[in-house]
Amino acid sequence: MKHPNPIIAEMFNTEQFAQTGHQIIDVLTAHLDANITGASKVLNWKIPSIEDNNWNAPLPHASTINPQGLLDKLTLEILPTSLAIHHPHNMGHQVASPLPMAALCDLVAALTNQAMAVYEAGPSATMLERQVIRWLCALIDQDAWHNAGGVLTSGGAQANLTALLVARQVSTSKVEPTSNIWKDGVSKQKPLKILASEHAHYSVSRAAGIMGLGTDSVIKIATDQSGRLALGALKTAHQTCLQNNEIIIAVVANAGCTPTGSIDPLQAVGDYCQSHHLWFHVDGAHGASALLSGKHRKNLSGIELADSVVWDGHKLMYMPAAISAVLFKNEQHSYAAFSQDASYLFQGDNHEDEAFNLSYRTLECTKRMMALKLWAAFSLYGINGMGALINEAFAKAKILADKIEKKSDFELLMKPETNIVCFRYLKQYSNQAKANKHQSDIRRHIIESGAFHITQVDLHGITWLRTTLMNPFTTEKDLDELLASVDFASQAVLSMAE
Repeated sequence: MKHPNPIIAEMFNTEQFAQTGHQIIDVLTAHLDANITGASKVLNWKIPSIEDNNWNAPLPHASTINPQGLLDKLTLEILPTSLAIHHPHNMGHQVASPLPMAALCDLVAALTNQAMAVYEAGPSATMLERQVIRWLCALIDQDAWHNAGGVLTSGGAQANLTALLVARQVSTSKVEPTSNIWKDGVSKQKPLKILASEHAHYSVSRAAGIMGLGTDSVIKIATDQSGRLALGALKTAHQTCLQNNEIIIAVVANAGCTPTGSIDPLQAVGDYCQSHHLWFHVDGAHGASALLSGKHRKNLSGIELADSVVWDGHKLMYMPAAISAVLFKNEQHSYAAFSQDASYLFQGDNHEDEAFNLSYRTLECTKRMMALKLWAAFSLYGINGMGALINEAFAKAKILADKIEKKSDFELLMKPETNIVCFRYLKQYSNQAKANKHQSDIRRHIIESGAFHITQVDLHGITWLRTTLMNPFTTEKDLDELLASVDFASQAVLSMAE
C-alpha cells in the first residue's frame, strides 16, 4: 500500500530500503575488512573543538531524500573518523570488537522496534530475553541458581543500580520487616552503607547518589598488591558499621575490576557475607564472561554465592553496545527494585501472567530487543565458541605481560588475571608528578598519531598505561609494535620538551 503523501511514501519505500541497505552492508563490510587487516589507522585524531565546528550545520528543513548523500557522508566522513574498533591496535577501553552476526541482529531489533514494556509490546523479544537470562544463570551455577532470574538493561551502570536498589529493599526489610523504603524513602532509616572494593566501578558510587544515600555511603575497602579486595579490611569495615549502628545494604565485589582486571576472592567474601547475612553483589560486568571458559571459570569460584550478579554482553561476550544482565539468585528479589502502579501498562486482571511484563523489574519502560544478538551468538557458536574468544584474550594479556617483564625500561603493575595489562615506561624522574605526566604524554602522543588506542589509570598516586586486549586479530607482532611505539613516544615527548 502506497501512502497518499509522496514524502511519507518515500520515507517508507521498501525498494529504497533494500537498495540502500545492501549498499550500507557493502560499505560496512569494506570498513570491517580494513579494520581487521589493520589497513588504516586505529584512530584519525582530530581536535574536538575544531571538529565540532565542522559539524555545526544548520538544521535541515526541506525534504531532500538522497540516500547517496547519506552513503557518501557515511563513507567519507563518519566511518573514517570513528575509532576502528576491530583494528588489531585497538587496545583501549573494555568495548568489544562486536561479532558481525550480532551487529546484524541489532538491525533486526531496530527495525522491528519491540518496546517490551509489557509482553504484548514484544512477545518474541520477551521470550528471547527470558531464554538468555536462563542461560546466563545456568552458567553461574545450574544447581545453586535454579530459582534465579533477572532482566537485561542498557549497560552495566543501570544493572548495578538495579541490583543495589533490590539490595536496599531486601536488607532494610530484614532490619524492619514493615519497612518499605521504595514508598517511604530513606529519611526514616538508620544510615545505609555499601561496602565495596576501592576498585569498584564508579557506577556503584553513582548509584548511591541516585538512591539518595550520598556517595559517602560507599565505604571503600582496601585491596592487596594484586588489586583484590582484602578480606581483613572488609571485616574491619563491617564491624565499624555495626558499632555506628549503620545498616549495610550490600557488599560489592569485583569479578574483573575496571582499572586492573583483578578478581576479588569471591569464595571468601561470599562465605563471609552468608555467615553475617549480608547481601553479596558481584559486579562481573567485565570478568563474568570467564564463566564461558573451561580454563578460566575456576577463577570465579564463589560467584555462585552471590545474591546478585551484573554481567555485560558488550564486553567479553563480543556484543554491540549496550547489553547488560542483572541476575538474582532468587528471582523473586528481581521485583523488589521497583514497586510502582501503572494501570496503563500493568493490568492485574489481564489474562497474561504479569511475570512476563518486564517493566516491573527494570528502570526502562521502552526496552529494545537486546536479547536477540546474544541469543544468536549462543545459538550459532555455543559456549565453546564464545569461550574460545575469552581464552584468546586472556592468553594475549599474559604474552604482553611476559614481554614487559623482560624489558628493563618498562615496569609491569601486576600479572594479569583477565585481559587487562597495566604498565609504565621507566626513566629517571625528579619526582612522581613528572613521572606521571610522562606516562600521560606518551599516551597522548600515541593516540594522536593514530598508531594505537590505549588508556591510562591512576592507582595510589601513580599513573600507569593500560591496555585491554579484546581484539581477536591482535597478534604477538602487534604487541611488540605497541612496546616499540611506547618507547618511540617516550623519546619523542622528551625531545619536544627540551
